[in-house]
Amino acid sequence: MKLSKRFWTILVLILAVGLMVSLTLVRIWAISLGEESLDAGTWKPFLETVQLLKERFFFSERLEEQKLMEEAIRGLLRATQDPYARYLDAEDFKIEMSDQVEGQFSGLGILVAIKDGKLTVISPYVDSPAYAAGVRAGDVILEIDGEPTAGMALGDAVKKLRGPRGTQVTLTIEREGEPEPLHITVTRDVIVIKSVEVEKLDDQIAVLRIFEFHGKTFEQVRKALSELNHDGIQGLIVDLRNNPGGLLQTAMFTTGLFLPQDAPLLIVESREGSRHTLKNPINPEWDRPTVVLINKGTASGAEIMAGNLKNAGILLVGEQSFGKGVIQEIFPLSNGGGVIFTVSKYYLGDGSDIDGKGIAPQIEEKDEKLQLERALNEVKKLVGEPVEVLE
Repeated sequence: MKLSKRFWTILVLILAVGLMVSLTLVRIWAISLGEESLDAGTWKPFLETVQLLKERFFFSERLEEQKLMEEAIRGLLRATQDPYARYLDAEDFKIEMSDQVEGQFSGLGILVAIKDGKLTVISPYVDSPAYAAGVRAGDVILEIDGEPTAGMALGDAVKKLRGPRGTQVTLTIEREGEPEPLHITVTRDVIVIKSVEVEKLDDQIAVLRIFEFHGKTFEQVRKALSELNHDGIQGLIVDLRNNPGGLLQTAMFTTGLFLPQDAPLLIVESREGSRHTLKNPINPEWDRPTVVLINKGTASGAEIMAGNLKNAGILLVGEQSFGKGVIQEIFPLSNGGGVIFTVSKYYLGDGSDIDGKGIAPQIEEKDEKLQLERALNEVKKLVGEPVEVLE
């Protein structure tokens, strides 16, 4: 069949208009991103694909643009190979902000990350459903309710782990030292993260447990230290086991309660490679004998505290810490959701790089039941109390 000249003219016009629309969309998108805009030519195929799917994709159910958009964002974050990057929908964003400020959410009570390509438990929150069920720091989650986690985006995994109170989830776990995978069923609950807890072991020695650094932690620790000083406590055990970190600023301020003012706490490296040193801005609250407890679940802000105290000559007891030396930020998006990804790297005040390495205690003790006893013996030595003979 011979096509008329008029047909070809119309076809060319349609294609030209389509190309102009596509290029215009790319330009509008690039301009909207601000001064550091993306290259329009590089991203043109992406928008072309979106347009082609809308126009030509064969489907039994209509494509949902919202779902396509969210999956595209997840794909972008996954392509960065940032083990801490994830997309938050509007509901998750609200929960995440609640975690940061109030320390409360519904789920299992574990913090996870992608480590060596595997979904790994950074830390279970103390007294959480996961902790009570036997989930431990360093566990690798192979399956969630029978669904393999290999290749699963971090945000998708977190969403599957969270859920309404009273519902159950079964985790298939790989644990160092166990010949076969473990199957642990956990019942979700509302997780209220305790920030600080104080226990007096006798008239001279107390334990200060810091479970996470959120908005209220610094003031709670400062108040606790002031009261311990007032009560004449001479020795302190700071328990940072299974503390996954939290708010960076809070962790730094809390660390500053144990160190001289203006002591270097952190060296932050930007993506351009520039570095600046953050110093202790506050007066110390505690200068008496101290020992710190750490384990595999001691991460991020808790490692900042433990590492800086170790550099100041304070004894660490326990296990090698997790090894997280990068900083993430949460960015809100126009749909009410948000994205989390790494924005900078940090080093301890003395320049030590802990990322992927962790912090080694001077006294190693892997037995969780003996860790506190060993720490107590070391504090007793410092304050002049009789020590116990440990097997």
